[in-house]
Amino acid sequence: DTCVKGIDVEEGGDYSSWPEMFRLTSANPEDPTLPNRGDTVDPKVLLAAGVEFHFLDPSGFTYPNRTKEIPWSPPANGTNDPALAQLRSESDYQYADIVVVTAYNEKFYEEHIHSGGDEVRYVIDGSGFFDIRDVNDEWIRMHAPVGAFIVFPSGIEHRFAVDENMYVQAMRLFPGSAAPDWSSVPRNETNGNVTARNEYAEKYLCGVDPDLDDHGHDHGHEEQDHSMEGEKEDDDHDGKDNMESMKNDSNTTGTSPATTIIGSTTTIILSSIIGTLLAITAL
Repeated sequence: DTCVKGIDVEEGGDYSSWPEMFRLTSANPEDPTLPNRGDTVDPKVLLAAGVEFHFLDPSGFTYPNRTKEIPWSPPANGTNDPALAQLRSESDYQYADIVVVTAYNEKFYEEHIHSGGDEVRYVIDGSGFFDIRDVNDEWIRMHAPVGAFIVFPSGIEHRFAVDENMYVQAMRLFPGSAAPDWSSVPRNETNGNVTARNEYAEKYLCGVDPDLDDHGHDHGHEEQDHSMEGEKEDDDHDGKDNMESMKNDSNTTGTSPATTIIGSTTTIILSSIIGTLLAITAL
């Protein structure tokens, strides 16, 4: 059977809580903090790529006021969100912290994957742009507002930028009791050697990483090598054609360049002798 990329998505689902999502007008925007808005994208496109979304309204619950807190735990004397507590319990998100970003960070906008586990972000205040690759390796931009609770599967390629407001306060969550692994791998360094990326490609991309061919080779290198071989073959054919052309011309005239030169020289000498004899006779 022909493999279809992505996982099955429920038809007729309610996706009204999802934020606006759209294509980018440029794959590498000059200013990533601007919307760079293209065509609108249906949430089902990201669902098929393994992205999960929940909306949790943080208003009325106790969180730090525009500051970070590492790590973070629900305050014993605070007002805590039962919906967040349920999500944490269901997915075993034992670790949480709260970070604040107040400027564009080029490192965050470098396309990368997380190999240590799913990336989970909950926007408590402010907003920002998540650019995420769909199963066809095309960018989708999500403008994540307050209340956006997003889960990116380990191995999916993505990047982040603050928007024009230059401010976002977000909770980071990590499953299990071990220390969280926030490490990332830039896309150009995966090279088919990162387990999380290979597993993502197997589950969502029919086992074919767009950076690699069917044999696990880097597409860029393969294309470059083939191109060079093609140019060499063209040069060889041109040389052979020129040689054959020269042979055919010689065979057609039946006279070599050397014979033509000797014949011309002989004609000149004979003309000179005849001219001298006529001059002597005239005298």
